[in-house]
Amino acid sequence: MAAIAAPKSIFETFDAESPMATEFRRLFVRMKRLAGEQGVRSLMITSSQRDEGKTTAASHLALTAARYGNKPVVLVDFDLRRPRIHQVMGLPQKGGVADVLRGQIPLEEALKSTPLDNLTVLTSGRSMNSPSGLLDSPATQALLEGLRARFDLVIVDAPPVIPVTDPMLIAPQVDATLLVVMAGEVPRAVVKRAAGMIRDSGARLLGVVVNNLDEVLPYYYDYTYYGYESTSPPPAAPPAAGKEPR
Repeated sequence: MAAIAAPKSIFETFDAESPMATEFRRLFVRMKRLAGEQGVRSLMITSSQRDEGKTTAASHLALTAARYGNKPVVLVDFDLRRPRIHQVMGLPQKGGVADVLRGQIPLEEALKSTPLDNLTVLTSGRSMNSPSGLLDSPATQALLEGLRARFDLVIVDAPPVIPVTDPMLIAPQVDATLLVVMAGEVPRAVVKRAAGMIRDSGARLLGVVVNNLDEVLPYYYDYTYYGYESTSPPPAAPPAAGKEPR
């Protein structure tokens, strides 16, 4: 039986001239503008539910920020229940967030380098069925503070908002949050509920990244449609070439 080839990492498949790469450059520029004078040093990316493309968005945004921001970026997998960053980046999962939070390894030992000089990754470590207790501890704040001290931008891939409470424990400890929406599939009421939960946690909702835009862009690409009170336009969003999970 022939061996099954390992999935290619984002570094092997990334095309700087592709429509997706172009949209993420626009998102990066728009994100900096929406952040205002205070700026954003740490950013959580989440979704209302599973399979809306949040991990894809987090990974491509981190790659874009590292390539074009000319400053050190770290991508952190805080989705300890269903981690995927290690797969996207082609890195080992072990020795990551969960291990640092438990005090089993120091942060410096958990940080993983990538082919891109300005991009570092902190994988999830061992998966957990119930990480809320670990996340709801001073260790999480200490970890994020340690990352902010080392990197210009910290991008956190968090679990979806509605199924679990994990992102609500992380959101108040980062500067801002982006909500990824799978256009045409997620009801407006679900997105409004997710946005409300983020704001109720005391977090700053910076905007919405709309995934799978083909033929539904005008219908979804509007803050007022979701009931957001904002005079700023939302960040540009990457068109999905098919449905990318997570």
